[in-house]
Formats: sequence, C-alpha cells, structure tokens
Amino acid sequence: MQASIQAFDYSANDNAIELEKPVATRSMTIGLGGGVALEFYDWQLYGFMAAFLSPHFFPATDPVVSLLAGLAVFGAGFAARPIGAAILGPIADRISHKTVMMVAVSAMALSSLLIALLPSYKDLGITATIILVTLRLVQGLAVGAEAGVANAIAIELAPPGQEGRYLGLINGTFIMVGSIGASLVAFLVSAAVSPEVMKDWAWRVPFGVGGVLGLLIIYLRRTLPETLIARAMHHEDEGSRIQDTTGGVWRALWKARLSLLAAILVVGSVQLANYTYNFGLPNIANGVFKENSTYVYGIVTLMGAIWMIFSPAIGAFADKIRPSRAFVMMRLLLIPSFFLPLLYVEKNIVVYSAIMLVGGTLVGCNMALYNFIATTLMPRTVRTTGVALGYAAGATIFGGTTPFLLLWLQRSNLSWMFPVYGTAVALLSIAVYVIAKKRGGVYVGD
Repeated sequence: MQASIQAFDYSANDNAIELEKPVATRSMTIGLGGGVALEFYDWQLYGFMAAFLSPHFFPATDPVVSLLAGLAVFGAGFAARPIGAAILGPIADRISHKTVMMVAVSAMALSSLLIALLPSYKDLGITATIILVTLRLVQGLAVGAEAGVANAIAIELAPPGQEGRYLGLINGTFIMVGSIGASLVAFLVSAAVSPEVMKDWAWRVPFGVGGVLGLLIIYLRRTLPETLIARAMHHEDEGSRIQDTTGGVWRALWKARLSLLAAILVVGSVQLANYTYNFGLPNIANGVFKENSTYVYGIVTLMGAIWMIFSPAIGAFADKIRPSRAFVMMRLLLIPSFFLPLLYVEKNIVVYSAIMLVGGTLVGCNMALYNFIATTLMPRTVRTTGVALGYAAGATIFGGTTPFLLLWLQRSNLSWMFPVYGTAVALLSIAVYVIAKKRGGVYVGD
C-alpha cells in the first residue's frame, strides 16, 4: 500500500469541507494494527495467567479463593473501560487522535512490563496487590480509549471506497492476531518449563513479551499522521460552532444519541455471540461435559484463525454492496448462531466442533463488520468518544454477562431462553440502526 494524499470530502450531516486525506502506508498499517493486536494480547493474557499469578498477589488457604480474587480484578478492568472512553475520548476528539493513541498503547505495554517485574505479596505485602489492581485498571482505561481512537484513525487512513476492507483488516485480522498470540505464547511458555516453574515465575514471561513488543509498536506508531484536522472538526454545524471543550464534545454526542444507541446495540449483539463462542461454549465443554480440553481449545483457535483470515474479505464485500446492506444481511445470519448451541446437550466433541465451526463462522462474519459499522454511525466531531463509549458499553452490558448467563440458563433447564434473547438483541440492533440511518445518523460509506 503506497503512501499518498487524496482529496476527500469530510462531511457532517449536510455540510462538507474539502480537505487532504492521508492514505495509509504499509508501515502505518502495521503500526496501527499492531497496536490493536497488542492491546488484545495484553488484555486476554491476564485471563490466561490468572490461575498462576493469583496465589502470588492474593494468597489464601483455598486456591479457589485466590483465583476468584484474581478474576475479580479481571472484571474490574472491564469496569474501567467505559471510564477510559469517557475521559480520553473527548481529549482525542478535541486535541489529538495520535497523542491519545500513543498514550493508550504505551500505558498498556508499560503495565504488562510492570506486571512481569512486580514483586509478589510475600515481598511487598498488600502493596503488591494494590499495585497489580492499579495496573489492571490502567489497562482497562487504555483499552477503553484504544477502541475509539484506533477506529477513528483507521477510517481516516482507509483508501476511499475501501473503508470496510481496511477496518476489517485492522479490527478483525489484527484483533485475532493479538488474541491467538496470547494463547500461543502462554502455550509455548507452559510447554517449555515444568509445571512448578510455571507456577513459580515463568507466568511472568508472556507479560514481559507483551511489554517488549509494545516498544516496537510505539516506534512504528510514530509514523502515523495526525488525523484530527481542526478545520473539519470545528466547522459550522447547523449555524453553531462546536466548542473546543469537553462539554462541547458531550453536547455534540448528545445530538447524536440515536447513533450512539445504535452503536451500542451493533457492538452488544455481536459481543453476545462472540462471548458465547469464545468463552461460554468452551467453558460448558470443559466444565460441564468434561471434553478433552486440548481439542476444545484447538477448535477455538481454529475458529479464531478463520476470523483472522476472512475479516478483510467481509469488509471488502461491505464496500461493494454498501455497508448498510452488508450489516443487515450479516446480522440476520447471526441469529442461527444463537440457536445452534441448543444442539449441544451431552458430551460429544464432534457436535461441539460442528457448532463452533458453523456457528462461529456466522459470528466471525459479524465480528469483521461491527467496528466498521459502529464507526460509520459517529459524526467526525465526536467519533473517538462515540465509538469508544459504544464499544465499551456494548461489550460490558451484553458481552461480559454472556458466559454466566449461558451456563446459568443451561443448569436451570432454560437454555431455550438464550437464543430468544440473542435474537431479540440482534433484531433490535437492526431496527435502531435502520432508524438512525433514515434520520441521517450514518456518516461514512452510505
């Protein structure tokens, strides 16, 4: 992909300004996408390592209590994501996309490096626990901001007419690179040392890897241009000038509240399915039906590889037929994925594999699009804040509750309620999106 500057029509509602638009070079794409991958690598890694690090920072006579405490910190990171979106999103929209993006990836990488080096409870006492919790909260704040700013930058750097393909690459392929990378590094380290060494100190190694890779990503991201352009951000909008204040950002976002609601549902519906296939079903396979865990995680990894490979193609398909049509089509195809898990009622690795690969492919088609669609719903003046909040709220409300809900309904013999719930959210996301589009709430691609 060659560097170039193209004239582009940045618009908000019916007003337009002709500006120069930078188009991503290969190094820009690697820097932007690599940072997204790193964010997800570091975010997922804590979940993989929780069982090993918990005894070092949350000592208890019962190892389950230690693990629950460690997982509670994982949940606290989720709670910090909307706060990060609310704090850093307006700064990005007012001052600089690039600066906030660099702060987010630096905070994520530095936190991982510090976790790798952090003395344990036996060395520092409760101070070690407090520092670990603080570092995880910092990572939550960083991820909350990264989702919005990375999408805002990607939509600006995408070649005109190829926004779907480019965002499919950045927020489909690179996300899965980070997710699969976390599990792969954890596997390699675990395979290279004895279980005792893994429990003692080797669990720190994957965090150190994330920190070192972060230095490389920070260097590559230095080549990215500043995509917040003052003349486009602060032009006259319906006779009033958008104020260069945080309050002005929130007022502008309130005007786009229908689009924000649509973005929350667009993200929430697919995250409901994502957490079903990446966490809910594997936990049922391992915990309820006692399947061979190697096969279970192997199928999850294969599903992730399929998503990683085909995400740009799904985005290109959206560019070809229009993003709104592709979204409605893919979201309707998502509905069967909620019903397929009803077939998994007893231990049967073949049935599990078939459900994961067929239903997971339908989920993957939506995973390739949802960040792009959410980004198109936000006006340029508040794009980072809107996308970040929409992503954080959708993932927290719908995605974070899915594994627990799926398992609880199954144990209560109410499994049929889950696909009804998933279908309702999917259809609601389509309805609110269509209403927002008819009212001028789609700003890119249509």
